[in-house]
Amino acid sequence: MSEHVKIDTDGATPVTDIDTAMAEIRQQLGARDDRIAELEKRLDDQEYSVRRVLDMLIEWLEDEQPVETDSIRDVG
Repeated sequence: MSEHVKIDTDGATPVTDIDTAMAEIRQQLGARDDRIAELEKRLDDQEYSVRRVLDMLIEWLEDEQPVETDSIRDVG
């Protein structure tokens, strides 16, 4: 019991159209990959910046002199 499939060659897409479409898809995928790489670079830069600011904040807090609680109570 074999089934026969009839292919309508009148409406078939020429190979040049397929090649053109594939070239366009490759171009779009390349552009997408470039954009992803650009976003990853920006993310790395932002992560570095946030870590640096947090490091500086921690250093600043550690270097700050502790406030004497007795002098605060005497003022009020």
